[in-house]
Amino acid sequence: METGKSGSGHEPEAATGGRKEKSPPASDAPGSHPDSTTGSPNPDPSEDRARPEGTTPEPGADQDDRERLVELLGAYQETLDEVEDLPAVVWLPWARKGLGSHVKVPYLRWFLRYFVTHHINRNLNALNRRYHAAAAIADDPESNGKARKTVELFLRSLPSPPYRVLMVTAVLSALVIALPLQGFGNVFYLLDLVAALLRFDAGYIGEALEGGQQVGPAVRSVVVLLVGLTVVAAVLTSPFGLKRILFNLHPRTDETPESTAAREHVYRVEGIYALEDRVFEEAGIRRPREGLWDLMFQTLLLVLVLVFGLCLALLTLVILKGWNIDINLDAGAPGQVHFYLPQVSWVYYALFTALIFAAFVLLLRRLVIAWKKRVWHAGGRRPPPL
Repeated sequence: METGKSGSGHEPEAATGGRKEKSPPASDAPGSHPDSTTGSPNPDPSEDRARPEGTTPEPGADQDDRERLVELLGAYQETLDEVEDLPAVVWLPWARKGLGSHVKVPYLRWFLRYFVTHHINRNLNALNRRYHAAAAIADDPESNGKARKTVELFLRSLPSPPYRVLMVTAVLSALVIALPLQGFGNVFYLLDLVAALLRFDAGYIGEALEGGQQVGPAVRSVVVLLVGLTVVAAVLTSPFGLKRILFNLHPRTDETPESTAAREHVYRVEGIYALEDRVFEEAGIRRPREGLWDLMFQTLLLVLVLVFGLCLALLTLVILKGWNIDINLDAGAPGQVHFYLPQVSWVYYALFTALIFAAFVLLLRRLVIAWKKRVWHAGGRRPPPL
């Protein structure tokens, strides 16, 4: 009999109940070590927890990721060092060519270091939280250990911006700026009104306004306070814009702050921003959105231009119709003040009004384009064509 062709003649199958057990590979056996000649073992899935879904790391990808992270931290440190070497006022040309190249725009260095430090703190803390979350989900405390340690060490080197001191200084500066305009509106009058609004009681609001008799002074006080806040906002927007210029110009190979055009950086999101996008994309998250403070301030100025244009349009209409306007103004002193408009044809007022509205339309178009590019880029989408 030839038992080699019969399944019942195999003793291993009879011992296992007719099922042949496959022995585990040598690399998976307990206590065994992978052979170096058969290739490296499969990486732990926890190493890729911080990667975007649907991507597969290539050989050496982890090393490349850490090199980009170190490159980003080096760019941060170069910017911090450059801030210390800048003069108190940095003058930049408005445009590269034409008449704008002869117009210099001042940028203040005040509070610039606080803006740069805040940006770095916010972004690195978001990246560090992502690394910790990846390690927790992977149940591996050593996941992204080198990257986390690198980020934490750099965060320890950064000073903490005095946010409370800056906020109090900004409010007090606005009040001090508003003091010379106290004859028009007293900003301290708003304290009673603010206290009444915080109580959410209509009775207290009526008492603060004295039954509607103090509505006019309250409105004038708000206008004076807005003037003070606008001046403070202009001072704070200047270093914010300078921070964006320094970030866009990294690395300093083709452009320097002295040779760049200030108007271009309203649209540009390059340099350190592009490097941040790559690092955060490798970590599986988006870069935290940057505040659009400069665009907000430009929007405020554009609203003021619109209000000025509407006032001129109303004045043109008054002159055209020959209306008389009586303004009762309490100057706090006896006597009467007569104000007369110059005897000019309404055509000149209309022409000046048209120029104001034309400037408003051009500035509005430029501002809308800047908003679109900055918002689309912050959302991880490709900016629309200009």
